[in-house]
Amino acid sequence: MEFLPLVKNMFTEGLFTKLLQLEDGWFVESVETDFKQEEIYIQIECVLDELEDAETGELCRVYDHAPSREWRHLDTMQYKTFLRCKLPRITTSSGKVK
Repeated sequence: MEFLPLVKNMFTEGLFTKLLQLEDGWFVESVETDFKQEEIYIQIECVLDELEDAETGELCRVYDHAPSREWRHLDTMQYKTFLRCKLPRITTSSGKVK
């Protein structure tokens, strides 16, 4: 019965992807729960090759990903919830990395 935990994990990751309303190209990679500390850690990943520059609207190639950051999110029931993500950085047409 080793198959059941995998199905449960896939369900959990899919559930949090839907609850966070992540757009195409963004998804929940993993969900870790610390029952003793009552904390949930959600790892978000971006697999897009191009992203829009928020300032200019230009579609730019992803250059790399910044070091992982962590943000506090709304609680999931009584559990403190944290989001973790390595945000993608883009290269603009002028060569600037943002």
